[in-house]
Amino acid sequence: MKKFLTKIVLYTFFILLIGNGIAWLSLYFIGKSNLYKPQFVKNGVKEKHFDYVVLGSSTGLTTLDTKLIDEKLKTKGLNISMDDSALSSHYLMLQFFYQQQKTTDYLVLAVTPWDLANENPVLNNNDYRFLSERNTTAVREYYQTIPYEGFPVLKYATYFPLVGVSYYNTELFYPSLFTILKPEKRNRFDEKGNYSYPNLGAPIQAEATTTAMQFNNPYFKKIKDFCQKQGITLVLYQSPLYKNSVKSNAKDYFVNHSDFISVDSLFYDNLHVNSLGRTQCSEDFAVQFNTIRNANRK
Repeated sequence: MKKFLTKIVLYTFFILLIGNGIAWLSLYFIGKSNLYKPQFVKNGVKEKHFDYVVLGSSTGLTTLDTKLIDEKLKTKGLNISMDDSALSSHYLMLQFFYQQQKTTDYLVLAVTPWDLANENPVLNNNDYRFLSERNTTAVREYYQTIPYEGFPVLKYATYFPLVGVSYYNTELFYPSLFTILKPEKRNRFDEKGNYSYPNLGAPIQAEATTTAMQFNNPYFKKIKDFCQKQGITLVLYQSPLYKNSVKSNAKDYFVNHSDFISVDSLFYDNLHVNSLGRTQCSEDFAVQFNTIRNANRK
């Protein structure tokens, strides 16, 4: 019986050792690629300083085209937004961006009223994309302190990669095999970090509403404090929302496109514009952003 238990312990040890080794290799190859936004910021972005960066969730990712804005204003911008994320992830991305010795004059923070109003943020669906960067201070602290719903996979994956890679196997393990052959491949964003939805789809019909912004999310204050410390000018951006007009008493610079688009054919769904809608938003944003820059110089 004693020999049997000894063998079980040894086999378990070696299985975990091999499993963690495979998981470590998976994260190593992802960490050397441009697959997700964190790795793209680290490996794919060679410039060190930008006039502005766009930071947000899918609304920031798909609404503001930095290439079009730069064409209009002769600026240098970058979109570091990550889909299916929230203000807590945005704060992490901003910290991570600066830890890569990259800087910006302006932060265009794409917000949503429900995220700003959230007093109790938790881990977001795509926060696993930072797992290959778990040894950086910002990521490690984030995984250890952010509240979880359910088992804290990423908290333990910081020390035991097998936990995270096995749980997020379709998002981490299988893509890591692909990155071995094509490390430069990006996951649904271009060389400036932008992505757009096709000119398809249609919003679900809804009654017109008005929403007042409430700044209750603690990570919004963290972002503001970080910007103040680093000398970054913060610009809030509200993307178009189908039949939902957003009102705000924000003291920061604010570009409000919540009701900028009213034509159904320019929406992909109720929260996102399509490629044609993105062009209109980017062109108007360029005009308003240029006004902000001129006013900020005085």
